[in-house]
Amino acid sequence: MATVLTLEKSLHVLEAIVRHPEGIGTRPLAQLLGISVATAHNIATTYTRAGYVRQDETTRLFHAGVRLMLLSRHPSYLRSLTNSARAVVHRVAGELNESVMLVTSDHGRLINLEYVPSKQALRVQEPEDMSGVAHGTAFGKLLLAWFSAADLDSYLRQHGLPRHTARTITHEAALRRELAAIREQGFSETHDELCEGISALAVPIRDPWGTVFASLGASAPTVRLNEPAQIRLTLDGLRAAAAEIETLWAHSNPPVASDAPPGNRRGRPRKNPKNNPAPSPEL
Repeated sequence: MATVLTLEKSLHVLEAIVRHPEGIGTRPLAQLLGISVATAHNIATTYTRAGYVRQDETTRLFHAGVRLMLLSRHPSYLRSLTNSARAVVHRVAGELNESVMLVTSDHGRLINLEYVPSKQALRVQEPEDMSGVAHGTAFGKLLLAWFSAADLDSYLRQHGLPRHTARTITHEAALRRELAAIREQGFSETHDELCEGISALAVPIRDPWGTVFASLGASAPTVRLNEPAQIRLTLDGLRAAAAEIETLWAHSNPPVASDAPPGNRRGRPRKNPKNNPAPSPEL
C-alpha cells in the first residue's frame, strides 16, 4: 500500500501536539520527531490556520485547537469503541464467569460502554450511570486515578463523596491516597464499598499514546472474590483482555470488501463484465 510521506509526517506532528497538553514549541517538536525546525513550524502553523492547533501568543507553544476537539467528539466514536471491543468483553465474562463491564471517561463523565452480567444465580447488577458513584467502584476509582488534577477537583465539587456503606471512602485525602496507590499498582479493587457483599477488580485500558481512558473490570459477590488466588486469576484475565482491546482500538478496522467493481484512475467504477456480458454470437 502506497504511503503519502508528507501526510504521515503531518499526522505525527498533530499527534505530538495532542500528547503534550502543556504545549510544545517548534524546536522540541522537531527534535521529538527527527524533522527540521522549518518543517515542524510549517506543518504546525498550517494546522493553526485551519483551527486544528492553537499557538499561545505569549509562550509560542502549540496546543490542540478547538476544531480538533470538536472533530474528536464525533457522535459515533463511543459506538465504534463498543462495537470493536464487544466480543472481547463477552469472551472474558464467559471465561471468568462473573459480571464484566467496560467503562470509559468522556470529559469527566463515566460511561458504561458494555456490560455483561454473570450467568450465575448470585450475581452483580451494576448501575447504568457510573458518574456519581465512581469513588465506590473499582471501575470508577481506576479512571479517577488518571484524571488530571483539574478534572478530579471538578468531579469532587460536582459529586462529592457520599457514603454508601461503612467501607465507602468519604474523605478527600483518603481518596487521593487510594488513587495514588492505584496508579502505583496498576489496578483497582473494592470490597463492600458501594454495596455490602460486593467486590470488584478493574484494570486500565490505554489509548495509542499511553493515556488511560477506559477501564475493564469484573464484579462478584465478595464470597467469590476475596481469595488471593481468585484475585490473581481475575486480574490475569482482565489484563489479557485489556491488552487485546488496546490493540483493537489502536489499529483501524480493515475496509469492508465491496461488491462494486474497482475504479479506474479517475475513480470512476469500471463496468462489471458480469453485469454487462458480451453479446452471444448469433446462430
